[in-house]
Amino acid sequence: MKMENLEQQIAKQEERLKQLKAQKQAVIAREKKKQSEQQRKDDTRRKILLGSYLLKKMENETNKEKILADLNEYLTEDRDRKLFNL
Repeated sequence: MKMENLEQQIAKQEERLKQLKAQKQAVIAREKKKQSEQQRKDDTRRKILLGSYLLKKMENETNKEKILADLNEYLTEDRDRKLFNL
């Protein structure tokens, strides 16, 4: 084989390696995005379930007063406080 052919083959293989590395990075990025989205969905679900639990607990007047007192201390934004008439 000529030296020229070997150089061309090396160049082709280097280009192929570059493409494969780019594909690998794309796969890694997709997996990270997928994982991040799942974490966000899980966090949202936890918040919904906790909210549902607290609303159920607030059906009892004693619990309601305690929860609202805790919220009164916790909430600082006016728009959030308005939701609970605080």
